[in-house]
Amino acid sequence: MTTDPGFRMYVFRDGRRVTSIPRLRDELCAELSAIASVADVEDRRRRALGALIRAGELECVLADRAAPEAAFVSRSTDALSGALLGGPLDGEAAEALARIDVPASAELSAPEGFAYYALHPLAFEALTRDLVSESGRVAVVGIRSIGTTLSAIVAALLRHRGLSADRRTVRPLGHPYDRRLEFDADALGWIEARREADFVVVDEGPGLSGSSFLATAEALVRAGIPRERIVLWGNRDPDPDALVARDGARRWRSFRASAVREAKHLPAGAAISIAGGAWRGHFYEDPSRWPASWISMERLKFLSPGKDRLFKFEGLGRFGAAALARARAIADAGFGPEPRDEGDGFLSYPVLPGRPLSIDDLTRPLLDRLARYCAFRAAAFPEEREVCVQGAREIATMARTNHEAAFGAPLETELALEIVRPAMVDGRMMPHEWIDAPGGARKVDATTHGDDHFFPGPTDIAWDLAGVIVEWNLDPEARAYFLERYREASGDRPEARLSGHLAAYTLFRIGYTGMAAASLRGSEEAARLERENARYRYVWSSLLRSSVGE
Repeated sequence: MTTDPGFRMYVFRDGRRVTSIPRLRDELCAELSAIASVADVEDRRRRALGALIRAGELECVLADRAAPEAAFVSRSTDALSGALLGGPLDGEAAEALARIDVPASAELSAPEGFAYYALHPLAFEALTRDLVSESGRVAVVGIRSIGTTLSAIVAALLRHRGLSADRRTVRPLGHPYDRRLEFDADALGWIEARREADFVVVDEGPGLSGSSFLATAEALVRAGIPRERIVLWGNRDPDPDALVARDGARRWRSFRASAVREAKHLPAGAAISIAGGAWRGHFYEDPSRWPASWISMERLKFLSPGKDRLFKFEGLGRFGAAALARARAIADAGFGPEPRDEGDGFLSYPVLPGRPLSIDDLTRPLLDRLARYCAFRAAAFPEEREVCVQGAREIATMARTNHEAAFGAPLETELALEIVRPAMVDGRMMPHEWIDAPGGARKVDATTHGDDHFFPGPTDIAWDLAGVIVEWNLDPEARAYFLERYREASGDRPEARLSGHLAAYTLFRIGYTGMAAASLRGSEEAARLERENARYRYVWSSLLRSSVGE
């Protein structure tokens, strides 16, 4: 595994949340019942997509517990995959599903591709058309969690081609950069019965390491499946030499691998791609003023042909529904542009007249605006305190990990991360995220960063207050003024708990820019990120070190 300190940073949060599984089951049952009565083809497809994602989540929970009910739920996942392809859906499925026993609760992780990265289940269709199987039989192995849903749709697509295809799912375990998988007796029996089949391993990614794919493929080899009959299907083509798994390049190249092609499930009007940092060329005249970006982690974004609307992937299924509700609330409060649901996980927004702001634009009226926005978020998007308390423990671990990786020494004091105003924070309070629009500065890209797979996740609103202080480089006078305006707008007095959140915020940004620069090493973007990393290190050393734990 890599020894690069950039890759030792801790920037991806766990993201698992305790969820009521009976409620998840009941919501799925309601969706199944609704789909069975829908005649409109497009509405039926949209509902089937949302229900498919939910069914995959429920199946994954039960499969992780080795519950026998997982096999029953898998039939619903398979049926919904068929419905997404235009097939029938048994109207009695919901009644049968409602009777199964499920645990009271379980920790659930977001399927990142569906929530963040515009991975549409049908994106694998082209890969299934290209697959050559001499035996006409395909065994699909999905890597949990998102691979549960993907295995169902891939198997359905293969059957749609006339091939014999069935599936099962697995859960590699261990360090994210060194996953391991050992099949149990039941899995080995399933593999043995399909010894002449071609094996497709499907998941999102691969990520930085590729180790989940590698662990699964190598376990199949140990079970007697020839390497040449194993293919890895993900949603990106990695550079094998950049994989940080142990001996990752050699191991990856020993298998066949294919990635889904460019997304085709785009809304009408999404014409000009501005993902991967390209948006800066449309909104900045001077490239020297471009903000740094981890371009490979950006969400899919497009402009309309007239460049008057921005299309952004905000999430499929329930993730997109939550994003739309937040975007509407932000617009209704006058802080952001009005969203429009474009389908398949995309929202669109009008491109506001004006320009991205910078530190040079800071004024007292703008500080008033920033303070009111933070007060608004704390009130409009409250979160369960216990969820935020649990998250704060992981934030503290992140901060200690990043400090040691960045500075070669442990963090000497404990971080006090008190949760008083738990909220779905914005998480991105940088100047360039604000537009100097008529009627007051507007916040763009305000919908999903507080709930993506990076830190902080749901936490105290002090995280956003810290973001304003750090990103706008507030001096003591401006900081006092900003906090006073926030107090007036919210009734909250954050000073006593702010220092810990300032420290955690800065150490996260040190880790984020450090890992981003390491992943893009040698590029022009890496140089921008390294400059940002140096700035955050300066903030840490000059402004925050003495306040940690106060």
